[in-house]
Amino acid sequence: MASTSESREYSEIEKYLYYPETEERRLYNVGFLKIIAVVLVIASVVGVFAAARYSPIPVVRISDVQGNVLMNYATFYVEGVVVEPPRVDYSGGKLRITLTVNDNSPPVSLPVYAYDPLASEMIEARKIPFIGDRVRLLVQLRVREDFAYAYLQDLRGIEILERPGRGDGGVYVDSLEGVAEYSYVCVKGLVKSPRNVSAGLLFDVATSRGAVTVLIPTIVNHVYGGDVAPVISTISAGGVPVDVCGVVYYYRGTSPEIVVRELEDISVGVIPAAETVGFGDLVFNTALYEGQTVKTQARFLGVYCEAFDDPCRLVFEDVEGQGITGDIMMPRTLMAAVIDPWTMGSGTVFNLTVNVVNSTYIAAYGADPVEVKPPFEARSVEEALSQERGKIIVLKNVSVLSSSVTSGGSWRIYVTDPSGFNILVFVPSTVATSMGFDIPSQGSYISVAGYRHVYGSTDEIVVYTVNGVVVETAPPPPPPAFLEIDIKSVPGYVGRNVSFTGLFYAIRYDSSLRIYYVEVRSSDEEFAVNISMKREQLISFLDPALVGWKSLIRINGTVKSANLVEYVYGEVVQLRDPLKVTVQEALGLPLGRPLVVLNATVVSSRVLSGSWEINITDSTGAIITVFIPSSTVSELGMTSPPPSGAVVRVAGYRDVYAAKQEIVVISKNSFTILG
Repeated sequence: MASTSESREYSEIEKYLYYPETEERRLYNVGFLKIIAVVLVIASVVGVFAAARYSPIPVVRISDVQGNVLMNYATFYVEGVVVEPPRVDYSGGKLRITLTVNDNSPPVSLPVYAYDPLASEMIEARKIPFIGDRVRLLVQLRVREDFAYAYLQDLRGIEILERPGRGDGGVYVDSLEGVAEYSYVCVKGLVKSPRNVSAGLLFDVATSRGAVTVLIPTIVNHVYGGDVAPVISTISAGGVPVDVCGVVYYYRGTSPEIVVRELEDISVGVIPAAETVGFGDLVFNTALYEGQTVKTQARFLGVYCEAFDDPCRLVFEDVEGQGITGDIMMPRTLMAAVIDPWTMGSGTVFNLTVNVVNSTYIAAYGADPVEVKPPFEARSVEEALSQERGKIIVLKNVSVLSSSVTSGGSWRIYVTDPSGFNILVFVPSTVATSMGFDIPSQGSYISVAGYRHVYGSTDEIVVYTVNGVVVETAPPPPPPAFLEIDIKSVPGYVGRNVSFTGLFYAIRYDSSLRIYYVEVRSSDEEFAVNISMKREQLISFLDPALVGWKSLIRINGTVKSANLVEYVYGEVVQLRDPLKVTVQEALGLPLGRPLVVLNATVVSSRVLSGSWEINITDSTGAIITVFIPSSTVSELGMTSPPPSGAVVRVAGYRDVYAAKQEIVVISKNSFTILG
C-alpha cells in the first residue's frame, strides 16, 4: 500500500525547491554588481567630504568645553560678551592680545589669545573686541585638566555683533552708582590722582557728587600709536578738565569704572591759568596750593625712578642757590620730549607748569628749558660707574659684551671697553619696541644716553628715549658651526660647539654665579649633562609652565667640561605637558624637578626684600612654600601677594633652602590667581 506522501501532488513552491532544474534560471553578471558597489562607496565618501567641507562651523557653549579633553584642539565659534577690558602684553617677546568671553552657560569665562602676526593685524585693522561687545569668534581650543583657553584663528573669524555706543544714549553721569555694567556713559570734570597700573592709565574725574574712576587701557596706546601720547601725557599730569566717554566695567565685580574704547572718546580741555610761585615756596608750602595749577622755575638734578615707573620722579632744586630740593613727577612721554639725553643734562634750568595733586604729589605737564647744561659724557665705563644715581650720562663707542631680550620685550645689553669694567644698558620694552632695529649683538660697538641707575646690586644706564642707543658698527652674525653628536659623547668634545638632543630633567640655580643649570639626560636616563644658561634664556626656552618634565629638547652650545655645556640656543623637539602633582606629591619629588600644582589654596604669605614667600596647601593637607624671586615679582603686575584663601596655580621647580621645602617660580606665566 502506497504512503500518503507518495499519493499527494507537490505544490509549485515545493517543486521549485526540490526540482530547480525544471525551470531555467536567470544569469547575473557579478562584475557589474562589483562596479555598482564601488560607485556607491565612492559616492558616499564624496558626500561625507562635501558635507564636512561645506557644513557650517558650529557655535559651542563655553560650559561644554570646560575640562572636556575630547574637545582639545577643536575649532569652532564661541559667542558671548567680552567681560573684561582687552589686555595687550608681550609673551616670549611676541605681542599678545587677551580677550575674556562669557556666554552665561553657566557664567564661566573663556580666555581667548591672539599672538603676532594676528595681534598686529587686529590692531592695524582696529578690529579689537572690547568690553561689553557681543561677539562671535572663531577659535581653536586647548584643554588642561579643568581649565580651558583658546586661540583666535583669523581676522575674518572676528565678528562684533553688538557694541554699546552713543546709540544707547551716551548719557552724562556724575556718579556710577546704580549704573549697569556695559552701559555706555560719559563724564565731565577735572582729572585727579592719575596713576599707571598694569592695565593702563587710571585716573579719577572730579564731579559734583565725588569722583568717577576712568581707565585708558594699554590697548588704546597700541591702536592709536603716537596720536595718543600727548593726551596721555596731559592727563598724567592731573588737574586738566576732560570730557570722557566709555563702557562701564565693574573691576573685580564691585568697583565701577569707565573704560575708554576710542581716542575720539577723550576730549582734553584748556588748563586753567596758573600763577607763578617760587620753587622754595612751593616745596615748603605745598599744602597751600593743593588742587591748583602753578608755574615755577627750578634746576633739574636727576631722574630717580625705576625703569618701568610712569610718571617718573625727577629731583629739582631752587635757582636762588638756597639748596632747596623737591620731587616733581613727570610722565615719561614728557620727559623724553623735553630732556634729550644727548644734548641736555643735569643742571638744566626749566620753567615748569605743575599741578599740585596733594601735599606730597606734584605733577608736571609742561617744561621749557631756559638754561641748558650738556649731559655728562663719560670717558670710560669705569668713569660711568663712578657717577651718582640719577645723573644723565652719555657713553660712546663701547663694545657689546652680551645682549638679550627678556620675556617682556626689554633689552639687556652689557657693554665694556679697554678699562675692563662693564655696565648694563637697560632699555624698557616700551622703548625697545620703537627702536626700529634689532638688539645689538655681541661684538657690536654702540653709543648710549640715559640716566644712571642701580637696580638691586646691578649698575645700569636706563635708556628712556628711542634715540638713546646708536649702533656704531654691527658685525655680521657668525655662521652656525655646531657639530651634531650623541649626548653621551659630550665629554669627548670639550671646547667644541656641539648639538645634541636629550630629556629635560631638572633645574638648579647657583646664586653665587647668578646662573641656572638645566639637567638634560639621555633617552635611557642613565647619562646627564648640565646646561648653563641665564634666566632670560631659561624662561624663553624651558618655562616650567609650558614645557613639561622629560620633554625632548635640542641643545646647541659650547662644551666647557665633561658634564657642562654653555647654552647658545635650543628648541623643543617633542613637547610633553607639565607634570601635574598635588602638594603632597610635590614634597616627595627630587630637587630640581619641574612641576605644576593646580588649585592650591594660599595659607599665608610674606614679602622679603622684594621677593615673595607664599605657603600653599590643597586637599591633601600638606603645605609647601612657593618662592617667587624679586625678578619674577616685578613682571607679575601685582602689588602684593595674594591673600590667604586665594586659589592659585603654581608652576616651577622643586628646591630646598635652609631646610625649607619650596617650589621656585621663575616666570610670570607660572603663577596665576584662579579665585
